[in-house]
Amino acid sequence: MLAKKIIPRKDYLGFGLGMVLAGILALVVFNAGEKQQVRHQPHDAIFARSILFSDRTDGGISIRDAKTGQFIGEIAPGEGGFVRGALRGFTRDRRLENPGAESPLRLAALHGGAIILEDPISGRWTDLRAFGATNVQSFAEILFKKKNEEGQ
Repeated sequence: MLAKKIIPRKDYLGFGLGMVLAGILALVVFNAGEKQQVRHQPHDAIFARSILFSDRTDGGISIRDAKTGQFIGEIAPGEGGFVRGALRGFTRDRRLENPGAESPLRLAALHGGAIILEDPISGRWTDLRAFGATNVQSFAEILFKKKNEEGQ
């Protein structure tokens, strides 16, 4: 009896899929660093303000101008959901990088209508327009609020 010669099969499909997956992985790894947000320079701002947000014992938030110490306003407990959420995100990142660091955030109006919230220490910033006009208005009120006659 004659034995049949076994011819090895070449699996080009498996090799091709492996190369495609390796290429995709390489693109993801090499482009991950390029996804960082571009930092706005201070001269881009039409108006900017450094603001200290402080938690109160009753669950509210006190808002002060960091340079002058001027009281800007407050957010009562249970109110200001979007502002609270945005501040929570920045605070969490700060605590992970440098626990206990208390420093002001920068709120700025840029050319073109953008209002950004920025952490000058980490360089992280958020264009608040991405969250809709109502939420931008919440921060615009803080940014442009002036001292009233009673000094508050």
